[in-house]
Amino acid sequence: MDKKRFLLASAAYVVMVMVIATAWHIGLFKDVYADARIREQPLFHLGIASIVSRALVVAYVYPLCSLSGSPVARGLKFGLLTGLLLGSYGVLAEAGKYDVGPVPTFLFYEGAFFAIQYSLVGIAVGLIYGQTQLR
Repeated sequence: MDKKRFLLASAAYVVMVMVIATAWHIGLFKDVYADARIREQPLFHLGIASIVSRALVVAYVYPLCSLSGSPVARGLKFGLLTGLLLGSYGVLAEAGKYDVGPVPTFLFYEGAFFAIQYSLVGIAVGLIYGQTQLR
């Protein structure tokens, strides 16, 4: 394993997710998420732990995948697959378990959030790893 790329990809994930999630949920679409019944004072340490654990997994798994194309194309494919996997929980299961306000609205905005976030993160990770891949 290339430790430098692993750490860089992990750090890129953490920074990008924090920026994208904050802009999306607290900035751009705060009113949409205000309808969801969430804690008034979120437990940020749990959110940070979740982000860091996902970052480590994404940075570890990416070079193990055999995807074709340029680093950007491979990263985008990986990001979309990762987003689909994690989004199935973060969008569908959350809407099924919690009062998220109008369900179609939540599904649209949270689905778009996962697609955009993981597309961008995947591209960044793809660029960080470049042409290197384990087979």
